[in-house]
Amino acid sequence: MQRLTMEEKVALLAGTDIWHTPPIARLGIGAIKTSDGPSGVRGKFAVDGPKAAFVPGPVCQAATWSLSQIYSLGRLLCKEAKTKSAHVLLAPTICCARNPLGGRNFECFGEDPFLSGRLAVEYVKGVQESGEVAATPKHFVANEQEHLRFNINAVISDKALREIYLRPFEVLICSASPPDCIMTSYNCVNGEHLDMNSRIIRDILRGEWGFKGLVMSDWGGTNSTLESLLAGLDLEMPGPPERRGRKLLDAIEQSNYDPKLMAALDESVVRVLRLARKHGLLGLSPEDAEKTRDSQEISCTTPEDIKLMRDIAASGIVLLKNSQQTLPLKARSLAGKQVAFIGPNALDGTPGGGGSATMNPQYLSRPMESFRAVAMTHGIDVTVKHTLGAYARKWLPLFSESQWAVNGHNPSQNLVRVDYYLSNDLSGPTKETQFRGSSNVDMSDSSPLDFQVDPVPAYSFRITSTVTPSKSGRHTFSLSSVGGSRLYVDGKLIIDNGSWTEPGETFYAFGSAEATGTTKMETHQKYNITVEGWATRPDGIYTADANHVFAAHPSVRIGYLEELPTPEAMIDEAVALADESDATIVVIGLSDEWESEGYDRKDMALPGAQNQLVEALAKRAKRPHSIVYVNQSGSPVEVPWIHDVSTFVQAWYGGQEAGNALADVLLGYTNPSGRLPCTWPQKYSDLPFEADPESWPGVGETVLYKEETQVGYRWFNHNPDVTPQWWFGFGLSYTSFSTTLIRVRESEDSWTVHVDVDNTGAYPGQQIVQVYVWPNQTPQDKALVGIEKTSLIQPGNRECVTLNIRTRDAARWVSGRWVIDGGIYSLGVGTGVGEASDSVISLDVKGHSWGPEEY
Repeated sequence: MQRLTMEEKVALLAGTDIWHTPPIARLGIGAIKTSDGPSGVRGKFAVDGPKAAFVPGPVCQAATWSLSQIYSLGRLLCKEAKTKSAHVLLAPTICCARNPLGGRNFECFGEDPFLSGRLAVEYVKGVQESGEVAATPKHFVANEQEHLRFNINAVISDKALREIYLRPFEVLICSASPPDCIMTSYNCVNGEHLDMNSRIIRDILRGEWGFKGLVMSDWGGTNSTLESLLAGLDLEMPGPPERRGRKLLDAIEQSNYDPKLMAALDESVVRVLRLARKHGLLGLSPEDAEKTRDSQEISCTTPEDIKLMRDIAASGIVLLKNSQQTLPLKARSLAGKQVAFIGPNALDGTPGGGGSATMNPQYLSRPMESFRAVAMTHGIDVTVKHTLGAYARKWLPLFSESQWAVNGHNPSQNLVRVDYYLSNDLSGPTKETQFRGSSNVDMSDSSPLDFQVDPVPAYSFRITSTVTPSKSGRHTFSLSSVGGSRLYVDGKLIIDNGSWTEPGETFYAFGSAEATGTTKMETHQKYNITVEGWATRPDGIYTADANHVFAAHPSVRIGYLEELPTPEAMIDEAVALADESDATIVVIGLSDEWESEGYDRKDMALPGAQNQLVEALAKRAKRPHSIVYVNQSGSPVEVPWIHDVSTFVQAWYGGQEAGNALADVLLGYTNPSGRLPCTWPQKYSDLPFEADPESWPGVGETVLYKEETQVGYRWFNHNPDVTPQWWFGFGLSYTSFSTTLIRVRESEDSWTVHVDVDNTGAYPGQQIVQVYVWPNQTPQDKALVGIEKTSLIQPGNRECVTLNIRTRDAARWVSGRWVIDGGIYSLGVGTGVGEASDSVISLDVKGHSWGPEEY
């Protein structure tokens, strides 16, 4: 500390580029490298970087309810971080799923703060156990929506803030395995941005909970120079700094080196240095310190890692309906038979949601091909056949390797060529050329040019590729861009997106709305495609909600779709295929286009004609009750046809092993043991939001959390006139269990709960023991306080489960303290909050209260 100059101290408190802190070479201080994210360790490239393990999505992880599996996943992510030379993993996301329309619900652990907190503890323990990688839980706090996320003011009562939104962070921070870092959210809480919210950072996080680690901003989420530093924000990310750097140096001088400011500065510098020391970034030679910014990134995953990802993806699958015992499919009876795969997700599947959770996976296992491959590994040869059934894309598909390539190049790595120019009109010499493996040309972290300066200088680029259509017809191209863009086919202008005025949802909602154009094309003929783009953005598009980090990069997304049959014709073809097949699997759902960072869903409906597809199959197919329906999404969707189908499986987003895991479950090689980490409403209008825009998505830049603590199952418990489709914690199995609460041993601060779980069915399986507590006077205040997943129990066998429950976890926030009122309580064990009253013991609880610092 004594050897650092003032300039060096200030430099350490902000990033130097998108992922690194600056090295201080003369003192041997290396750069700390961070990396997204929630679905794996991506490295420094958003789209085209080295491949990485695409793990099951966080909501799928949560659906396992398995503390041991989440701990093991944390250890895998630690190894993955090291392959990307990353010191800090920007995960897990532990905000609560307040509304099923939230764009990043797929990225969190569900609606319950206790479950989220307990899973986060195991996740962080696994990531940090070796001491080589730091975890960064986010987004602290109340970042439950993407609409106006940079400035939305969440108005929340102290009770709701404490019991629901701060609670997962408190459980984690106050555990035996606290994280080394934490990330503040973009939004405001009760009128103040989180990065400068002294009440939440200094008083609660550091004061009450005793957090000793580093607090960093979300990317571009530092909203002040002095206030954020005084509140306890240690690190502004990314760099170059917008609020610190020269601005902070000037503010320090203008304050006459105010002692309070100097103390805050030194505290933050110490925390940055402490993190650097933990990762071996102090005491380096000047040369080695500089080299830390150019670290190696590789892809390396072991068979054990792949098995873990597959097991977690399968463990998270939730069997929601199986009324005709259609599942598991009798694999041997399918030998030599035809299995139909129908639906927009059946062929390609969806490994994860969008935004910072996007990955460049090592490979993808897709539902149809995985089904056949898994059957083959068991000696069963089946024929699989696919038809789309319904088109459900939000945007046109990206280029495919089968039809697109740069002339003379391998399409798997070189789908497009990008030439960059230091001008706004593509004039002058080429500055640099890149070849990319995707037509989603995201320049936010992989452009050779420096967009992280203000004002953005004049840049332009030309993208070229070729396409060979698989059929003749009027085919459609699309463009969405940050900045202006135009698309040409064989020199003919097809799309002019040069002066767009309507913002869209691509590129974290900073790109234009998708512009499209069609042209007649012939099969097997090669066409030259050119896209021109430039950095100048249309005036007046960006409001106060703009974020310089995302708005500065002239990225472009290019889509292509060959002419489709009518929706009616696609449905007719699906019914015909089902009728000619021996088994039918329909895979519907959402995708990373519908669920993503940057925007929320507009409704709970399945997009496109998916509902019409299911309804047609249910009513017109010859064997409707033999059809298996699988949904892929990170949040509940409305299923108005659920009473007309016999089988429904929720598969979430399973990462790169999604297809293999689904096949394991459908064929009965894995018994589904997932349970819902979120309540599934019958329809969106059953929730408190549809008729109240003040509560969602907000009016102006303010959203009111009027439902208070009634989030998820708590809302339905307090409003018995509406019933969910499926309760939080619900899930079926191929076997049956008897779960019996044997006894509860009470002590002053805990309850020891003993439960017997008997497998009374015909298949080996796992059960999840869920413990709920509620006051007898207010049974609607039922809350989860304990979880334990059994081992694999063989038919006819029993497992005895013991859970230690802290009475503190049943407390409520009253007048600045945690309080548990004296009186008679019920402690129930069940397989979901809706069944927790089946096995109950009464407790005579003594009243007690705790101060906020008494965890």
